[in-house]
Amino acid sequence: MILVCPACHTRYKVDDEAMNRPSGRTVRCASCGHSWHHRIPQSPPLARLRERVEAAERDDPATRPRPAITAPTAARRRPGAGLGWMIVILLIGGAVVAAILGRNQVVAMWPQTGQIYDLVGLKTGPLGAGLDIANVTSTRNADGLIVEGDITNRVAVTRSVPHLRVALRDANQHELVFKIIDPPREKLLPGETSHFVVGFLPAPDAAVGVLVTFAAG
Repeated sequence: MILVCPACHTRYKVDDEAMNRPSGRTVRCASCGHSWHHRIPQSPPLARLRERVEAAERDDPATRPRPAITAPTAARRRPGAGLGWMIVILLIGGAVVAAILGRNQVVAMWPQTGQIYDLVGLKTGPLGAGLDIANVTSTRNADGLIVEGDITNRVAVTRSVPHLRVALRDANQHELVFKIIDPPREKLLPGETSHFVVGFLPAPDAAVGVLVTFAAG
């Protein structure tokens, strides 16, 4: 190690072991005769040294930890969501197929739907399928002509009754006048019969025949 005289600044090279005493050692300068007590500085405790190193690392931008990079979390699908949509699609598809295959029954229940089937190119049964018009009679009086008849449901399911078209004809079966009337009942149960009455007041004198058919509302 190197010793420097505090008085004349003369430098001396001495053995480290000769000066390695906890309490230090008194030395004397051979050049100026100055004496002083020299003590080797003690190394800082390990804990303090570690704190100084950590503090230096915190102040150094190169050693600062970088923020963690996180990937965006993918949206979790709820369990059963796909199955629920599949069930909805199957139900809708089943309803569409049933409406196509059973279109005659649908039109019988709701005659106005026949126009919808016609628009999409699906043929349906005749209007009023399953219903019979029978016992049609006409009675003339001083005021005109009274037409009566029965509508009967001949099938095993409930049927909606369409409007009625009542036409008066002459002896040559030429149509003279007609009326569109509401059905006497909107629906008929299996085997059920409903009676209708319509008046032509006044009625043509040439009217001798009657034709009653179903008509779209």
